[in-house]
Amino acid sequence: MIEKKNNRNLFSRFALSGVRGLVGLVVVAILAFFIGALFFGGDEETVGTNAEGNNITAEASKEPTIWTCSMHPQIKLPKPGKCPICFMDLIPLESGLGDEEGPRQLRLSETAKQLAQIQTTPVTRAFAEAEIRMVGRIAYDETKFSYITAWVPGRLDRLYVDFTGITVKKGDHMVYMYSPELLAAQEELRQALSAIKALGQSAGSVLKTTAQATVDAAREKLRLYGLAEDQIREIETSGGVSDHITINAPVGGVVLHKEAQEGMYVKTGTRIYTIADLSRLWVIFEAYESDLPWLRYGQRVTFTSPSFPGETFEALVSFIDPFVDPKTRTVQVRTIVDNKDGKLKPDMFVRGLVVARVDGNGDIVDDYLAGKWISPMHPEVVKDHPGTCDVCGMDLVRAESLGYTGKAVSDKDAPLLLPASAPLITGKRAVVYVEIPNDDGPLFEGREVELGPRAGDYYVVKSGLEEGELVVVNGAFKLDSELQIRAKPSMMSPEGGAPPPGHNHGDGKTMPNMPGMTDMKAEAGSSGPIAEKAEAVEALTPVYTAYFELQMALAGDDLEKAKSSGAGIRENISKVDMSLFSRAGHDRWMQLSKQLTGTAGKVTKAGNIEDARTAFAELSSSMIALHDSFGHAENRDYYLTFCPMAMNNKGAYWLQTVDTVYNSFYGEAMLRCGEIKKPLSSGSVKGDH
Repeated sequence: MIEKKNNRNLFSRFALSGVRGLVGLVVVAILAFFIGALFFGGDEETVGTNAEGNNITAEASKEPTIWTCSMHPQIKLPKPGKCPICFMDLIPLESGLGDEEGPRQLRLSETAKQLAQIQTTPVTRAFAEAEIRMVGRIAYDETKFSYITAWVPGRLDRLYVDFTGITVKKGDHMVYMYSPELLAAQEELRQALSAIKALGQSAGSVLKTTAQATVDAAREKLRLYGLAEDQIREIETSGGVSDHITINAPVGGVVLHKEAQEGMYVKTGTRIYTIADLSRLWVIFEAYESDLPWLRYGQRVTFTSPSFPGETFEALVSFIDPFVDPKTRTVQVRTIVDNKDGKLKPDMFVRGLVVARVDGNGDIVDDYLAGKWISPMHPEVVKDHPGTCDVCGMDLVRAESLGYTGKAVSDKDAPLLLPASAPLITGKRAVVYVEIPNDDGPLFEGREVELGPRAGDYYVVKSGLEEGELVVVNGAFKLDSELQIRAKPSMMSPEGGAPPPGHNHGDGKTMPNMPGMTDMKAEAGSSGPIAEKAEAVEALTPVYTAYFELQMALAGDDLEKAKSSGAGIRENISKVDMSLFSRAGHDRWMQLSKQLTGTAGKVTKAGNIEDARTAFAELSSSMIALHDSFGHAENRDYYLTFCPMAMNNKGAYWLQTVDTVYNSFYGEAMLRCGEIKKPLSSGSVKGDH
């Protein structure tokens, strides 16, 4: 009745007479057509919308829906249900999403990209500049040492310099020495001179030649005994002989050592004094292995000393030790510094700085040495053309043969630079995720790149990227984890294949071993951060505390304490009140707690420290996943730390509470090996790394 009444009202508004009635009928027909099209569509029937809010037509809806498992993507079934492996609910496989993906590619929706907090930045071309900071000490220049020794056997009747540290000049008298052999040598010279005088003018040439040779031999003998030319002339002119000799300083400098005493009888070669010329000194710096690509022979090093605040000194690198100290993992870099004013003293502590730039070939850019020739023994000798060293006479070498650019460089010679947060590094491999422009949504591609040296917050890129490409600087690990879940090539699985094995938790479900593994599909809801009440997060603090005790025990090479801490982790896990968590948090904690309990048990059963460290790597993956899920409640930062050499150069992450590396995988052998990747703030559940 209501519908009929409405129809009468509609038609009553139009007078069906004449032209006015005809126009009214046309208007009604048009309105009816558009209302029908609005509600019933055209040729394709709309039956719903997809995840992006687009209409799904009846024809499209006829396509069968494929259901898969977020944990085991190899499972593909035609209808919903449970995963036959882990018994988790299956989720629909998005139609058309990823149909054009390559083996290393991953397409996300804009929503998933925002949830994963993925950030990108373009690859730039610029000269990489690094500031290499070193500590060192001042040392004597060993090439400036001189020694006063006995050139003839005898007795030391007088030592004019009777304490060390005094400064002497060249020619200063140092020793007054009695020697019978010296007396005999002087007498030989006097007799030879008398013999040649007695021959007179009538002697034959053979006799004169023989007599002169005897005189020359006597003079040379006295010279070898240490007498100076004026002392020998004195003997010849006066005709007298002396049983004592005065030894003078051969060079100026500071007396470092006094090895003899007055009244001693000495043999030929006995050392009496050691003199050091302090007008030039060495500065020995300690450089880390990672700094070596930036250091070259002949480089300028500026340094400061606490003894002279505000004053800067300059030195030249004269030698880089070819060996690494196995204890400190550092290399000695020796430099030379001018000290004519005598300010610097041996054994002073100093801090050095090298500012270096590299071009695309890894050569050091130094405008002063470009195209120059340098002495391989004395870096201060630099010339514009080939020749010989003014000091040692060695042939000069080209500066570019020592790792410098051979000519002036321009911007086109600059290398590609990559932010240090972009690459995922494991052993010798580095993987970078690149965003490829695409109209169908963000498409990310994993690439293996060859990295050069690190320059502050950047790496030099040798190959694998092009200028302007967008690289992921935040969220790369999440992308890599998703590729692992999809059994595609990733950082830890270069060839792809089955997803990484998990730990069975007794309830048929598994959790991946990799830290921070997050399902990128928001609709799956299988991983990612979970916002929990403060009481729930605070309940996890004892678990973190026991883990950090284990971490520091391994860094200190203490196996027994490590095993005790592993038992403490298990005990504290059992005390966590699960009723504090939400339903999603409860399920996640159940999975992680069983995984943590199992790996902590491996630590307690370890027969040696290497086994404990292997278990610690697995435990740390679970702890990082725990932090990715819930964060922490303590009012201090935790620090995500990484060592590329751990686990046989596969690399490993762990958590610690200080911003200085304490390497749990090498202990005292390489305590500082590794780097702090990022701080994790209190309450954070954004465990991206």
